[in-house]
Amino acid sequence: AVMSASSLVVYVLEADDRAGVMHAIAAVFAHRGLSMHSLLADTGRKPSRILVSFDGTERQQKLVQQVLTRLHHVQGVRVLRTDSPELRAIAVGRMCGPLPQLAEVIAQTHGDAVMLSGRYRDVEAAVSELEAKGLIAEVARSLVAL
Repeated sequence: AVMSASSLVVYVLEADDRAGVMHAIAAVFAHRGLSMHSLLADTGRKPSRILVSFDGTERQQKLVQQVLTRLHHVQGVRVLRTDSPELRAIAVGRMCGPLPQLAEVIAQTHGDAVMLSGRYRDVEAAVSELEAKGLIAEVARSLVAL
């Protein structure tokens, strides 16, 4: 049997802001032995927007999407690939050296803190490059779907 390659996707859920919704979403993954990369909620909008990033095979991704769509308090689910222009990212870290010129991302510094923002894939590439060169540490990431 040939194993299909896994890839990262981001589910963008529109859901009611109710107790237990986040638990139900996490349970979809836990009951299948799958791990989420991140789980972020924006409850300042109605309905709330919840972003879940997940690395899985195409079959796993379709199954999870079907189950998430059937959850009682979820009105809709969109699936974004990492190269989607709607998917943005922010990474904040501590600089461990001079910040080189970075293509495709906006870099803002304040003291030894740096914030990188831009398209998801570009921010991830910049963080990987800086980490490989030992120029950034203690990185925290966040996703935004437009």
